[in-house]
Amino acid sequence: MSRRLLALILAASLVAAPLQAEVQLPNLGESSQEGLSPLQERQIGESAMRELRRSGAMSEDPELVAYLRQLGGRLLDASGETGVQFVFFPMLDRSINAFAIPGGLVGVHTGLIVLAQHESELASVLSHEIAHVTQHHFARLLEGQKMAPWVTLAALGLAIVAASAGKGDVAMAGLMGSQAYMIQRQLDYTYMFEQEADRLGMQTLQKAGFDQAAMPTFFDRMQKNSRLGEGNAPEFLRTHPVTYKRISDAQARLKDKPYQQFKDSLDFLFVREKARFLQMDEQDALDYYRKTLSEKKYAHLPSHLYGLALAQLRAFDADSAWASLQKAKQALGKTHSSLEYLAGSIRLAQKRPSDALQIFKEASKRFPASRALVYGEIDALIANQQLNEALASAQYASELYPSDAYIWQRISKIQNARGDAIRQHQAQAEYYSRLGEYTAAIEQLQQAQNAGGGDFYLLSAIEARLKELKQELIPLK
Repeated sequence: MSRRLLALILAASLVAAPLQAEVQLPNLGESSQEGLSPLQERQIGESAMRELRRSGAMSEDPELVAYLRQLGGRLLDASGETGVQFVFFPMLDRSINAFAIPGGLVGVHTGLIVLAQHESELASVLSHEIAHVTQHHFARLLEGQKMAPWVTLAALGLAIVAASAGKGDVAMAGLMGSQAYMIQRQLDYTYMFEQEADRLGMQTLQKAGFDQAAMPTFFDRMQKNSRLGEGNAPEFLRTHPVTYKRISDAQARLKDKPYQQFKDSLDFLFVREKARFLQMDEQDALDYYRKTLSEKKYAHLPSHLYGLALAQLRAFDADSAWASLQKAKQALGKTHSSLEYLAGSIRLAQKRPSDALQIFKEASKRFPASRALVYGEIDALIANQQLNEALASAQYASELYPSDAYIWQRISKIQNARGDAIRQHQAQAEYYSRLGEYTAAIEQLQQAQNAGGGDFYLLSAIEARLKELKQELIPLK
């Protein structure tokens, strides 16, 4: 977790709820969890996710989200961790950083994804962050500083928004002045914690089938690049201090291990290009891809052509995007779910929903694990005015992916197009509830009750759901 973010959380908590002298600080003990219960960790995590979404810093791109969760899941399976429910999510930010929040939330900046030369390098950072969570370094850090580990949700929200907006130092200074900076300096992950995260992370990498050497290699390259940048060290290095001793310790663990090549997955190659594209504006993206393609400065031609097609589509040049996409497929010699999702998206932009629907349907059969293609098929059915089929497809998808908010957002859109106001609000409530926005969800259900119509069973279901959501607003103890 970011040192600045931790400092902001604690500084804001001291402003929002100053400790009284008689308050007894919890004793974390040997387990390092007595002060932060699993319920409290969960509440911190849910609050952080809400504030990050509200800030607009999180990327909702379905392919980035799906890839990080797939990669994180592979690493978790290898680690054997079953006690924490992890969520991995992308942050649309050029800075090179990743962070872990209590409750198993791991955020990865797009800048870090783009910097990774190989998939094992990205996996090494995720495995490192997983270890910080599983070893409860946050709780142990607070115990070592003798600070109160619990903060108010309002203070946490303020801290997250300030940090995610890149205004952390300014906001912190305004909150606590010199006291906040004093706290900030005390909250570096210690060398012991970093070494422990390195050791466990490298073990996880090996068990997951990745290159253990990627961790010291990636950290060393970040450190060298930061020296060339004249003080512009990546945020990851500031919050996870990398020393030559840490790098040498990690390299020593590779002693007597034979060299082995590890092939990058196509998923990684296309997602890395998607991340690069997303963090550039329209003209910069077009200029970058045209220049690097003309100079042949690319590591993987198909994914680079894919990036150009993305940039052209965003520039409303769908015909050129289609041509670049065909070149990408030809260069690859086959297709991929990312290429098919882009193909359907281009056809939708060209006002050819029937063609888009055919692409999404056929691609979903070839790549059944792609959530993006599920979204695409529903969107194409809506654009094709096949509302009943769209509703049936979306409802089936909601059963397959019960925690997916964006499927419920589409159901709400479909019900609105069908003129069913009560079910539109009901579906929108499910969208908000899956984002943890329980107040907004309750408001939507109340609007559903006031919309008029609906039979006894539907209104009873809405009333029962209202009671469930109101329970979610009761603070956890």
